[in-house]
Amino acid sequence: MNILIWMCLIVDLTAAVFLIVSSMSSEQDSAGKGMVMLPVLLLISLVALSYYLMQKQHLSWSLVVSGLPVIVIVYLLFISVT
Repeated sequence: MNILIWMCLIVDLTAAVFLIVSSMSSEQDSAGKGMVMLPVLLLISLVALSYYLMQKQHLSWSLVVSGLPVIVIVYLLFISVT
C-alpha cells in the first residue's frame, strides 16, 4: 500500500509543478495566476497531509487523501485527450 500512496503523491506533486510552470510561462493577468495557484496550494497541502498520515500509520486515510486528486487528474486528462 505504501507504493500506491507514493505513486499518488508523485502524481499530485507533478500536477502542482506542471500548473506552476504553465502559469509562469503563459501571459495571464494576476487573476488568472491566482486561479491557478489555488489548486496548486490545495495539491501541496494534500500531499503534506497524506505524508503526515502515512507517518502516523493511518495508511487508508493517507491513500484517500492522496488518491482523490489523482482520480480527478486522470479524469481531466481523459476528457482532454478524447
